[in-house]
Amino acid sequence: MPEKTRAPLVFQLRVNAPPQAVFDAFFRHPTRWLCRQAEIELATSGHLRLSWADACVEGRFVQLQPPTTARLSWHLQDDPLPPTMVVVTSLPADDGRRTDLEVEHYGFGAGPNWDPLYLSATRAWAGYLKNLRAVLEAGLDLREADE
Repeated sequence: MPEKTRAPLVFQLRVNAPPQAVFDAFFRHPTRWLCRQAEIELATSGHLRLSWADACVEGRFVQLQPPTTARLSWHLQDDPLPPTMVVVTSLPADDGRRTDLEVEHYGFGAGPNWDPLYLSATRAWAGYLKNLRAVLEAGLDLREADE
C-alpha cells in the first residue's frame, strides 16, 4: 500500500542564545525574523496568525510549555488542504547560554496536491531558521524587503 503521508520535516540547529530568547523570538517577536505581521495568543488553545506580503498562516497551540516546547496547528489561509503541525523545541545547551533548537513540521499528505506545500515549507524553514540565527547572534535580518 502506498504511503499516505510524507516524512516530517525536521530542522536542528544550535543557537548562541538562551532558550528563553529563542522561544521569545518564535512566539513574542516573530516579525524580527520570520513574518511581517503577527497576532499570537500565547496560551494552550490560543490562536496564531502570521502574515507575509503574499501569504498568511493560521494555527492554534495544542501544547505550550515555555520556554522549551510549543506544538501548534499550521494552515495556509484559503488552502483546501488540511492543517499540518509544527513542534518547536528549545533546550539548553552547554551552560544554558546556547540552545539546541528543533523544528519539526509534520502531517503532510503524499501526492501531487501536497507536493508544492511540502517543497515550499522545506525551503521556507531552512531560510527562516538561518535568519533566526543571524538575528539572535548578530542582530542581522537577512530577509529581502518584500519577503
